[in-house]
Amino acid sequence: MFGQYHLTKNYKFLSVSFAVALLCSLPAFIWAPGVAANMVLSNVIVHFEPGEPNRQDVEISNLGAEPMYVEVEPNLILSPGTEQEDRSPIVDPREAGLLVTPNKLILPPGATKVIRLVKLGPSFAEKIYRIAARPVTGELQTVTQSGVKVMVGYEILAIVYPNNPQPELHAQRHGRQLVVRNDGNTNVLLREGYQCVDDEQPRQECVPLPGRRLYPGNEWIVDLPEDLPVTYYQSIGTQNFVERYP
Repeated sequence: MFGQYHLTKNYKFLSVSFAVALLCSLPAFIWAPGVAANMVLSNVIVHFEPGEPNRQDVEISNLGAEPMYVEVEPNLILSPGTEQEDRSPIVDPREAGLLVTPNKLILPPGATKVIRLVKLGPSFAEKIYRIAARPVTGELQTVTQSGVKVMVGYEILAIVYPNNPQPELHAQRHGRQLVVRNDGNTNVLLREGYQCVDDEQPRQECVPLPGRRLYPGNEWIVDLPEDLPVTYYQSIGTQNFVERYP
């Protein structure tokens, strides 16, 4: 599993929902009406942690009344979380370290099928993948071209953790800025941040703060609206903590 967590303040173990975590770690999607709204995935974040199975399945369902055609496109993410971040379509699964199958599905109305993700080979360093699942509908016929119309869909975030994960998150408070840097070898998700006067203040009255997933080597500067203590929930793999900065 995971090694010692190097955090700058005291924390305690929590068991919390991943609903907000999904929003903080995935790109925003603009939902198109019709076909795309009828596609449902069982999970949009997949963790391949040390000692866990190398195979994971994501169920994909068609809630609509018409057949659905879905394209599945896996990508290896290069330099994640930086200005140089780029996507490299997976051509050779063994070289990329991840097999995703199938790459096309036909879902009858009400049907559920499986997208299978298989980790290939050892994990010496963390690898990040994004797998797009896009419903395709109808043929487009124009004077100059013909093709298919691709609707907006889902993206699955797949994280392959290193064999020996060593989280090392450092944070420093500078007035109304919180500077956070990940010097470890695995990602850390900061989510549900807020500023409160004290622990007695109702959560709904606190000032919310943005969230972000920090990959190894990433640095993030959080502009703080108030001169108040900062609290962030943190997710490291499937483990969750809370961290407070005065």
